[in-house]
Amino acid sequence: MNFKLYTLIFLLGIFCTSCEDFLSTEPTNFIAPEYSTIAELETGLSGVYDVLGSQATYGDVIPYWLNVSTDIEYTNTGQLNTTAYIYTPTDAQITNLWKTLYQGIYRANLVLAKVDNPELDEDARNKIKGQALFLRGYYYFLLVKNYGGVPMLLTEKPDIGNVNVPRSSIEEVYAHILQDMKAAEGLVEEAENLSGGGRISRSAVQGILARVCLTMAGYPLGDKPKYAEALEWAKKVQESNFHALNPDYKDIFIKYAKDEYDNKESIWEVEFYGLLSSGSQEYTYYIGARGGIRSADEQIGYSGGSVLATRWLYDLYETGDENSESPEESPDLRRDWNIAPFTYIGVPAVQTYNPDLWRRTMGKWRREYETLTPKDRVVSAQNFPILRYSDVLLMIAEAENEVNGPTGLAYDAINQVRRRAYGLLLPVPPNPEVDAELPSGMSKAEFFQAIIDERAREFCFEASRRPDYIRWGTFVGRMKEYRVWALENDAAQGHVLAPTNISERNYLLPIPTAEMALNKALTQNPGY
Repeated sequence: MNFKLYTLIFLLGIFCTSCEDFLSTEPTNFIAPEYSTIAELETGLSGVYDVLGSQATYGDVIPYWLNVSTDIEYTNTGQLNTTAYIYTPTDAQITNLWKTLYQGIYRANLVLAKVDNPELDEDARNKIKGQALFLRGYYYFLLVKNYGGVPMLLTEKPDIGNVNVPRSSIEEVYAHILQDMKAAEGLVEEAENLSGGGRISRSAVQGILARVCLTMAGYPLGDKPKYAEALEWAKKVQESNFHALNPDYKDIFIKYAKDEYDNKESIWEVEFYGLLSSGSQEYTYYIGARGGIRSADEQIGYSGGSVLATRWLYDLYETGDENSESPEESPDLRRDWNIAPFTYIGVPAVQTYNPDLWRRTMGKWRREYETLTPKDRVVSAQNFPILRYSDVLLMIAEAENEVNGPTGLAYDAINQVRRRAYGLLLPVPPNPEVDAELPSGMSKAEFFQAIIDERAREFCFEASRRPDYIRWGTFVGRMKEYRVWALENDAAQGHVLAPTNISERNYLLPIPTAEMALNKALTQNPGY
């Protein structure tokens, strides 16, 4: 990290340190904010959270640049860039993600350095401490998943005389992630005591710990005992008896558009708010400029419609009986919500059916439901989910299958998600006779494949497919396999640009050139 430049800018710009104080400080020291009251600590904590909504993280880079190109989604921009797996160490997105995550880590370190003040209310500062610990661990989780082993910076006063900090091993980074998150779990509030999913709850910590352990159990660590630990953490969320699936799948995303919370389903989400026109910096480019149902009508909500579903994703959803009057319909209500069967034409917009199954846009986030007006042309204030309760259920199913095989617990977890998908949790199910449950008697391998497919149907466009394939160790092989299938099923070359470029090096991002130049102890990832 370029702490000499970055920290000075951060402290001068964010904390308004006076010139006199700065000039009187020893060159090897840093001027940390005092954080002498609970209110000041809360302000510092807000700065730690702020990183989640950055354009360099969930505002654009994570959902779009790094995760838009898989077997279930692609972008139609046709550019030879990061979205097409043409990674270079000088890419702005890859560089900014690294820098911004370390910015969040440094801000967390500042809070943690001051929070153990016995003169302040213990309960209040423990809640702040728990959130700061968790977020620091989460930012390291994003770093290690994407870059491999990284430098561990755990102090609010890094030594500007020694910026050559070597990479810790992947095992060492994960050990500290677990340490931070486990410490946080006993300090943060229960989800039922919070008004929404923007702040870290005990359920959020437990659910993300399950995700961390599943990741550790897979590629590249292969720490198989972590499957059992993942199962225990996910079951803690379930056993809280607070969380439940929203009976209506589409309502989850309508609530994001209306800025309404449902932390029974949406356990942890990135909060975006405000308008570009009002000078707000907390908006997302993923919905609007990138994704959404293509529209030029700003009353409905503009979208460039550059995030599209693949035919493979469409075909994953069950279709109607071929003998029925409408065999093209799906009993799985997620399909025509996630994959828009129409587009908007003209201004004022006319909803127009789109028959091309290779050119249907993401419909999961729909700007027509936004209540914040006037709607910005290229950005949106809709929140983005990091952890939903359906993910907890599918993690239970996956971990249980790995530990004990496809038991009743595993079946019940995945079938809860499927029953909601088929509308069976609605007050008036559209087809109460439909069979939504998986067939009994599946082998362990068959059940695992069912989980792979269910995660695609449930979490498409939520930035989870690439990380899933990476931890399963099948990322490169699957993308190559998918490319062959796509070209045999009417895909154009532009639809499979990313799978065409993929190679083994794409399991990790490159270490940014700018960081390599500043930190001589860094080593580059293979293939770059």
